[in-house]
Amino acid sequence: MIRVVLVEPREPRNVGAAARAMKNFGLEELWLVNPERPLDEAAYRLATRGAVDVLERARVVSTLDEALGGTVYAVATSARAREGYAGEVYTPREGAPHVREMAEQGPVALLFGRENYGLSNEEMDRAHAVWRIPTGGYASLNLAQAVLLVAYEVFLARARPGVSERPAPAAAEVLERFFADLEAYLTLIRYTDEHRLEGAMRAFRRMVHRAMLSENEVQRLRGLLRQSRWAIEHGGEHVE
Repeated sequence: MIRVVLVEPREPRNVGAAARAMKNFGLEELWLVNPERPLDEAAYRLATRGAVDVLERARVVSTLDEALGGTVYAVATSARAREGYAGEVYTPREGAPHVREMAEQGPVALLFGRENYGLSNEEMDRAHAVWRIPTGGYASLNLAQAVLLVAYEVFLARARPGVSERPAPAAAEVLERFFADLEAYLTLIRYTDEHRLEGAMRAFRRMVHRAMLSENEVQRLRGLLRQSRWAIEHGGEHVE
């Protein structure tokens, strides 16, 4: 299952137009993170009769954590190049086949940001990959246009043949617990100073996202961090 996640959309009519774009290309699971205004008549009018059901089933949540709950892969979209975020960078055409493949293993999220400034770097950090939508010089797409372009490429893409022998990737919330443990551990061992910690965590996020670890692998790493922390705090004693 592929879910489209709109983060803090400002205009209900843009949500309606995005729902229509989704329905055109077979995407029907819409999540809205802390929308500025509730859906109104304009939203339903722009969705048209064919996509009203997408709006009616849309999940409205308060945080990105909720929207990413249970997902095994997430893509952040951007119309412009930005530095300082984690993840591989692809065009939608390059990345869409992998999204199809990952959707066979679990829920996948396509993240779209606010109409005025898109996703924050912190929100982009939550994604395994970043899709930059190429433009002819003026990198400012309407929200619904961006959804349309991405949905079209995902619709055209086909997963590579064969069934992956790897276990399913860890869900987003499992990774976030690991990243919280890792940040606490890096602070404990004074891996870097507080001003550089954010950059260090982005680098580690990049490595972990690229590795596509299973839940069991993530739990093993958390166990390693827990044992190492115990050894530091208790003079090398072993903990069961």
